[in-house]
Amino acid sequence: MIVPSSNILTGSLIGDSLALGPHWIYDQAEIQKRFGRVVTYQAPMATYHAGKTAGDFTHYGDQAMVLLRSIAEQGRFDLSNFSAMWHAFWENPATISYRDGATRAVLANQDSSSHDIAGAARIGPLFLLEWENDQELFAAVELLTTFTHRSAEVVETAEFYTHVILAVQRGESIPNAVQKTMALTHWQALRKSWLDAALLSAESSMTDALALQSHGLACSTSDAFPAICHLLLRYPQDPEVALIENINAGGDSAARGMILGLVYGAKFSVSAWPSSWLGDLKAYPEILDLIQAITLHSEG
Repeated sequence: MIVPSSNILTGSLIGDSLALGPHWIYDQAEIQKRFGRVVTYQAPMATYHAGKTAGDFTHYGDQAMVLLRSIAEQGRFDLSNFSAMWHAFWENPATISYRDGATRAVLANQDSSSHDIAGAARIGPLFLLEWENDQELFAAVELLTTFTHRSAEVVETAEFYTHVILAVQRGESIPNAVQKTMALTHWQALRKSWLDAALLSAESSMTDALALQSHGLACSTSDAFPAICHLLLRYPQDPEVALIENINAGGDSAARGMILGLVYGAKFSVSAWPSSWLGDLKAYPEILDLIQAITLHSEG
């Protein structure tokens, strides 16, 4: 059985928090003018994240933290408990976090068919648990994703990166893991053309900012999937550069950053990343406490 590393979770949360400053700013020149080159946590530029400060999470990271708290409380993934905690978080008037379209739909008891890749990005806490087999993990990933995002593209994206994370954790190189996962024959919604485009841009002379802009900087899976793969393929050994290039490209950098952090966290210890990324991550003490609680559950 596999006991996944906490680096997977922490890497994803770092990827989210790094993006908070320029998140949802699509003008790369505007990001440069406001921040220079972003290399660490910044207060948010966009009004969507009013009330947040440097080292906080976007609403994506906030939802991953709700899942982490639920797992720490239960010692397992329990969708009912997560749902209750998720609703309590969003229905609390004191909560400072952006309620995106998928969130608003669920709060209104409506199904969300959102194609936003963020629905696939909050799976990090699931890797802290011991699973009898991979299929149990994949089932949990699907349940978690469809709670807010029922689009087949998003659900398959969550499964895709779960395959990649497991392969990388078991010793596969990141490029091999990505390409072997895409070669699986059961995909219905994912497009091989997305990976083909990423392979071309990763091998090109384009800057990362232009490459990601060419793939698309928006929230949709069709934009973000090739952009994430571009960075994974171009920087398979350098999470720091990949995460910095991601945030400086702009757009929905937080969702991309979370998935990048998941994959890089499966291969590299976050303790080797810039020290301020852990030291200035505001929730890090709570994250450590919750990881310890989950560990105690598994040992008990």
